[in-house]
Amino acid sequence: MNVYSINNHVLTCALSGRIDSLNSGQVENEIDENRKDDITSVVFDLQEVTYISSTFLRVVIKIAKALGKENLSIVNVQPSIMMVFKIANLTEVVKIG
Repeated sequence: MNVYSINNHVLTCALSGRIDSLNSGQVENEIDENRKDDITSVVFDLQEVTYISSTFLRVVIKIAKALGKENLSIVNVQPSIMMVFKIANLTEVVKIG
């Protein structure tokens, strides 16, 4: 289950499970629903994520373009997920830690 919270204009998206082509559209819709006009930053907490596909990378890029790459952070990334971000060269685009 994904959990979304807003605190001080920051939307934190605590995602879980697999984020693949079957459900990344749902994740994107949930983020869009929670992203209000006063949201200035988004944090993806991937502690409970076991797999991501390229469709989730598209969501990450979309958010980075909309808010500016300095306003997007990805935290608690598992090593296998970090490898996907490195292969896609997104470690140069967004803050991952």
